[in-house]
Amino acid sequence: MYQSRGGPGGPHLVFSAETANIDRAVAEVSDYLSGHGRWPLFEIKLLLREALLNAVLHGGGGPRREVSCRVRLAGDAVECTVSDQGPGFDWRARLGRLPSPEAESGRGICIMQAYADELTFNAAGNVVRLVKKRSGPSPGTDARPDDTGKTT
Repeated sequence: MYQSRGGPGGPHLVFSAETANIDRAVAEVSDYLSGHGRWPLFEIKLLLREALLNAVLHGGGGPRREVSCRVRLAGDAVECTVSDQGPGFDWRARLGRLPSPEAESGRGICIMQAYADELTFNAAGNVVRLVKKRSGPSPGTDARPDDTGKTT
């Protein structure tokens, strides 16, 4: 299942939690943004891919799990909100922690922290909000969310 709806400010995608849908969602968002001026598409696609992959792989729930992705243009920034139906996770315990060099996973939050201009989680950890400005800080800027999950 894959649904795409236009909404105020941008698309709203809802799809079954399958990895095959991630590429389609990222391409759709990229196409949308390409029609709205110049954006740092590499960074936005990387951020979105990491958030969607986390939702698909770790979102919990049953066989009919869905992932939601809302994209909204807000002035000179794009806001992407990714949510899943799972119970969430303790994002506070993961912030600023690098996995061991031998680890095959666990780098998604580090990547999101490095490339997003703002990174916010809901309290449960099953919704992530990513903001990328047209000309934000360079990748790798040390932006760490506070106890509420917000970076600026």
